[in-house]
Amino acid sequence: MPHFRQGIKNIPEICAQLGVKKAVIAPGSRNAPLIFAFTAQTDIECLSITDERSAAYFALGISQYSNEPVALVCTSGTAVLNFAPAIAEAYYQNIPLIIFTADRPAELIDQADGQTLRQSNIYGNYIKAAFDLPVETTTAADLLFSDRQVSQALDTAMAFPQGPVQINVPLREPIYTAIPDQHSNPKIIKTCAAQAVLSKESLDELQEKWLKYKRKLVIFGVFPKNECLNRLAHQLANEPDVVVLAENLSNIAGEGIITQPESLFSRINSLNNKDDFRPDLLITIGHSVICKQLKVFLRDRMADEQWQIESSLPYVDTYQSLTIVVPGLATEIFGKMPFGKTKSNYAAVYDNELFKVHHLHDKFLLSAQQALSDLSITTELLQQLPAGAVLHLANSTSVRWTQLFSAREDLTYICNRGTSGIDGSLSTAAGYAYSAKQPTVFLTGDLSFIYDSNGLWNNYITDHFKIVVMNNNGGNIFRFIGDKELMANSLKFFTTPHQVRIQSLAEAYGIEYLSCCTLDDLEQSITLLLQSEKATVLEIFTDSDLNTENYKGYFTNIRKTDAEI
Repeated sequence: MPHFRQGIKNIPEICAQLGVKKAVIAPGSRNAPLIFAFTAQTDIECLSITDERSAAYFALGISQYSNEPVALVCTSGTAVLNFAPAIAEAYYQNIPLIIFTADRPAELIDQADGQTLRQSNIYGNYIKAAFDLPVETTTAADLLFSDRQVSQALDTAMAFPQGPVQINVPLREPIYTAIPDQHSNPKIIKTCAAQAVLSKESLDELQEKWLKYKRKLVIFGVFPKNECLNRLAHQLANEPDVVVLAENLSNIAGEGIITQPESLFSRINSLNNKDDFRPDLLITIGHSVICKQLKVFLRDRMADEQWQIESSLPYVDTYQSLTIVVPGLATEIFGKMPFGKTKSNYAAVYDNELFKVHHLHDKFLLSAQQALSDLSITTELLQQLPAGAVLHLANSTSVRWTQLFSAREDLTYICNRGTSGIDGSLSTAAGYAYSAKQPTVFLTGDLSFIYDSNGLWNNYITDHFKIVVMNNNGGNIFRFIGDKELMANSLKFFTTPHQVRIQSLAEAYGIEYLSCCTLDDLEQSITLLLQSEKATVLEIFTDSDLNTENYKGYFTNIRKTDAEI
């Protein structure tokens, strides 16, 4: 007869065999058997992080870097709910988190027992699947079922499209009892990787359409750095009938690739000849983009046809022109397209307008560098970051400022754009830095930093992790997007000014601290930050009114007529 905790002992062995190398564990009591089991598994590095919300985002950051499954373990009750924001983000980023939620046995649910709530499939809308294990494995059938559930859960998480899964683990007392010394050679179930292959008829249809359309716009969404996709983008950009757009979060850049779509389409949307830029064929590859002006343009000037490739969520009709979902890898699909056979000046039309955008951009930066602002910080940081560095970006204004600049090919850009929340950006960046072991800089506003300051409450903050906090005393983005007169009487409920001392927070967590208050000190402050031998926070104080003036002024400048340039 199997030991009643044999299934628990088998869990980390199954995880290790299916590619889990790290487990992030939030301490607790009901999850004690899981803690015993994971910490005894020598093939899995276990990390202890107290705050469940931060722990889950930290795990997400680890998986962002490694593209490997990461186990998450928590106790029962509201601890389970605190994982939820990061799990939702993981779902929309296709991050394979394996969430083990310790639970009371079924007979104690809704019976006024402590730390108990309805945990089965608790993340329902934001996971690929949920699995419930038997409360004990005292029979061979129960053990086989438990092992199969865990194996199937991991296999599901790693199958395309990747994503989080929940494994709910009900446990009866006594909790603090020894588990078996050895696993029982659990059976592993694994789905063989497969790639979609287009039929000859489908391929012929796509090739025919490729030759038919003379104005093709290809948009790369959010992607981790991928050399194959980068080569594809450059190949496409060499075609006179193709325009390639890739924001910095696409991690695709170089000559011929437009990486400032927000600036470019702000200008295009102000022109009288907008139709000259309308694509006949729109092709979207991968995840979403940030650029609002691009969305406005393509919804107003809809393409005749749109192909969607490598999207984990098919039928996403962002631009309201989707006609064909193409299964398979973009590199494989485009490798079969008849390049070099279409005469067109479509790319030249864009090049002409992009040249003006670059000129206006540079001219505005010269005028804006006369005072310390979020814009001058972003400019200086992007100039000083060393080749090979990772730039993690908080949501709201931080990521938007960087969108105004041409992407650097030698940097990696990361941001939580699955759900685009500010809540776990610091923890995610810290987890990425821990896993990457390479220079990682986190650019954030003050609210994002404060909101997730528990991201520094762990023992895994690496020396090469640097943080730049643009402190404009609140949520500056609402000054950019809101109507000033309408919001006048309730602005504090949007921008939420505060009296938090970020220096004290940094010191509380044992993090080095630097500050900057003047433009004259900016260059040296960023240099000192990047040269620091310890994890360091650089807080730079800026004026929210000036930031708003710069942001709005930048786009007013970009939209200047040819006569004004």
